[in-house]
Amino acid sequence: MANSETSIILLAVKRLDLNELEPSSVISISVREEDKVADVSQIIRSKLQINSSDLILRLRNSRGSIIPLNGKIIIHPNLNSRPFTLEVVKHFQSVEPKPNSLELTQYAESLKNKLLDIQERITNVEASMGNMQEKRKEKVQQEVVKLENTITFLKKRIEEAESIEWRGMFVKNPLW
Repeated sequence: MANSETSIILLAVKRLDLNELEPSSVISISVREEDKVADVSQIIRSKLQINSSDLILRLRNSRGSIIPLNGKIIIHPNLNSRPFTLEVVKHFQSVEPKPNSLELTQYAESLKNKLLDIQERITNVEASMGNMQEKRKEKVQQEVVKLENTITFLKKRIEEAESIEWRGMFVKNPLW
C-alpha cells in the first residue's frame, strides 16, 4: 500500500428520499485512496445513520456529473465552497419503470393472418357440413362415369386387337 494517508472529503447531503431539493447539511468524511466503494458507502451510511439498504448513494462533482464513490475521490479537488453533492435516493425515484414489453409487429401480424385463415377454413367447413353427403355422391358419380368411359375405351381396343389375324405373308412385296 503506497499511500495509506487519509484525506478529508466534504459532502453536501441532499436527501431526495425525504423530498429535500437543496442540500441540507455538509458533512466531512475521512477516506483513503485504496478504499473501495463498499468501504466509502459504509462510512457515509454510518455518518448519516442510514440503515436501509434500499437507499442509493449518488455522488456528484461541482459540475453535476456522477462520479464513482470510491477512494479515488480524494484525487479530485474538493473545496469548502464547492463540496461534492451526495444524493440519497430511493430505487426508481426519478424514473418510472415500465414493464418489459417485447412486441414484434411482424410476428404479431403473421400470427393474426394465420388465425384469420384458420377461422375462414372453419367457417367454410361448417357451411359445407349440410351438403357434404350430396358432394360425396356427386364425386363418386363422376369417378364412376370416368371409370366406365375408360373401360369402354379399353374394351374397344381389346376387340380390335383380337380381330386382327396374321396370315403369314405380306400382301405386297416389300421394297427393300
